[in-house]
Amino acid sequence: MYKYRILFGDMHYRIVVISLIFLLLPTFSYSQEGSIEIKVAIYDSIVRVYTEEVEKALYYSWEENGTKYEIVPVVIGREEVIGKGKNSLTNENFDVFIVPGSARPYFDAYDFKWRLNVKKFVENGGGYIGICGGANLASMGFQEKLSPNSIINASILKIANVYVNDQQMQEWQYLWKSNWQHGLPPINVYLPKTKNPIFKGFYGTYRNIRYGGGPGMYPANSKDKKCGEVIPIAIYAEEPMEVAPIHFWKWRNGWEIAANVTTDIKGEYAAIATTYGKGRIVLFSPHPEKKTFFGGHVEEFPVRPNAGPFTWFIYNWSGGIPSEESYNWWILRRAVAWVAHAPIPPASNIAISVWKPDKGIYFNRREILPILDF
Repeated sequence: MYKYRILFGDMHYRIVVISLIFLLLPTFSYSQEGSIEIKVAIYDSIVRVYTEEVEKALYYSWEENGTKYEIVPVVIGREEVIGKGKNSLTNENFDVFIVPGSARPYFDAYDFKWRLNVKKFVENGGGYIGICGGANLASMGFQEKLSPNSIINASILKIANVYVNDQQMQEWQYLWKSNWQHGLPPINVYLPKTKNPIFKGFYGTYRNIRYGGGPGMYPANSKDKKCGEVIPIAIYAEEPMEVAPIHFWKWRNGWEIAANVTTDIKGEYAAIATTYGKGRIVLFSPHPEKKTFFGGHVEEFPVRPNAGPFTWFIYNWSGGIPSEESYNWWILRRAVAWVAHAPIPPASNIAISVWKPDKGIYFNRREILPILDF
């Protein structure tokens, strides 16, 4: 038989899930003959919570045609990516490599061996998923003249045939000025009908996903024959500066607005699917690992309100109704399955993981009720 691991943040969702499980228990019939693990390496960030949010979203398993598929996330660091340790990034050890949003990979990827090993992993059939900064890293870089982003261009992987529109004084301000857990505005993306199955069942609709300064992506002109067709699977339907207007501030015997922060990514790709060699790639500009909000508004405030000119302004997203934590987790799980050449799991925000050999109902990895054989 199997265990059921439930990952929910709010108590009322837990109660709903318990009720659903008891209603559904007699209908579960899992084969114990076939079980496949999808081993996922998640790159450790300078800010550990970025990594943990992705890791938590991936504790999941599902069944397809009598075979159980289980995502097994493992956090790795720079040493493993360059080939050291028992969890080194190789096709033998892992099926998928995920780079969450963070500045750390830009610096680590200056190491030629880091870039070479990642490209080799993907080219030989490994999957790559990049979120926000991880999307920038996989791209053909920034098609700009000399700018701070020119430094980042020296470390990009060039495995996805897209340029990124993500300027420091524009889109990046939604990261630099964000109060991380309470910032990042909800942005609607449009899901066009494509031959890629990640958003199957949602084609022609809009999805609300948190935005943290990620890029708008658009076609590049690489001649690298290892780069495959780029399929836009989500398109920005809104402009961040219109949904969440934020500002640059200046001090003149009191704080006043100096200028608006502008963005220009509406209509550009918010997520793409592509290939490099034998490997599959999915890039997300927004953050499917984070819960989102319905409604609300931006609230800007100084970090040290009594410090006069010796402070800076950040922003919250305030007044919105929060989704459950797992609202968009299915998007990330489906992306993992697709790049790993596995069947696509259901589009469910109920965070249930099923595995053997024992049996029981679990909350936050703690057994609260055994399940009798049936």
